[in-house]
Amino acid sequence: TYVIDLPEDGHGQTWAADTSFGIRIKWNHADAVLGANADKAMFWVPGAEFAVGEVALFKDPTYTLAAMQAAEFGLIGVFEDAPSSGADATYKMKGQYPGIFYNYSVCSSAGSTAPMTDQGLYTWDQTSYNFTIKRDPSIAGSQVLPQFDDGTLTMTNDTTMKIVFKDRDSHSTLYAEIMDSWDEGNHPDTLKGGNGENSGGDRTYMAFPPLILDSDNAFAGTWDATLHPESAQASSGFYRDSTNTDLASWSYFLTWYAFSFGAEVDHITSLIVDGTLASSSVDLDGTAGLTGTDFAMYMGGSAQQDPTKTTVTGLLYAALFDATTGGLKNDSDHAFDPTDAASGGKMTFNVERDCAVPVDATIDFDATFTRCTTDNCAGDGYHVAPTWD
Repeated sequence: TYVIDLPEDGHGQTWAADTSFGIRIKWNHADAVLGANADKAMFWVPGAEFAVGEVALFKDPTYTLAAMQAAEFGLIGVFEDAPSSGADATYKMKGQYPGIFYNYSVCSSAGSTAPMTDQGLYTWDQTSYNFTIKRDPSIAGSQVLPQFDDGTLTMTNDTTMKIVFKDRDSHSTLYAEIMDSWDEGNHPDTLKGGNGENSGGDRTYMAFPPLILDSDNAFAGTWDATLHPESAQASSGFYRDSTNTDLASWSYFLTWYAFSFGAEVDHITSLIVDGTLASSSVDLDGTAGLTGTDFAMYMGGSAQQDPTKTTVTGLLYAALFDATTGGLKNDSDHAFDPTDAASGGKMTFNVERDCAVPVDATIDFDATFTRCTTDNCAGDGYHVAPTWD
């Protein structure tokens, strides 16, 4: 089981109090239509913004035995006898193991498999079942399994054993329980001194998970293999936020009319703040304070007085209102067409994915091993190649 969250402030990273990470989207016509203001059409995806400390970045599915066999998951372990009671003994581990693997060069974090050929030292207390693993100082290179001193190994019967431990060597706080020092490494970006793939140190980075769309082609949060394994993973879609009452007039979609109305509200507010426009001329609904209704009434009245008046986005005030009802016009029944901007429409957004989010990761390892009937399971029909060369 993988647990991946954002590291707390002070553990290799420094965050402002309100720091959050998320997946942002940008209107596909922002540069052409808005020019220097294109970034004003960039937003967080609803349901895909995460605060520091939240465990929300990635979930991997639970695999059935049949699925693991088909994907050739599996390990063969050889545990040699210790030379004396309490002494270190040699273990060997080989096979294919599942994991969540990150590669900055392709902006991807995904569940996959990786080969393992590992060797180190272990001890096992047959009374307490305490199981430890550590590096063999006589062997050069890295070790696949992390060192730990608080695992358990239990024999279910003469032919079955269970090993349980927590991998903490990629967690910037918990690492201190198993190792003496932490190497933050570098940001993966080569322009920041990175190697283009990972931190090169102990720090793990992740790309955010892909997004999915609902039946209306609106972003519906992040892809989770445990909940919707068959869902298509989207790189573009419409923006809809059913919790944002400011979008209610447009069926909660961010349309060109909704965007233009919001941009004009911001513009009018700035005029009030700098004293160019009196707030009393906008506060028209009879209630204290400026509301969305006030701004709509102000724009509607301005459109009647001057039919040529436009928003800061260049849209006629008059286009924002339904000629029959007088209310704000809902343009969410079609997609925006840049050749007919006056007709509005739902805005299509492209994903601006952050490819390098620093995270803390732990892995809860819980595996059951069945004794081979031959050396290295040779001839057992097991799906992991038994050779050790």
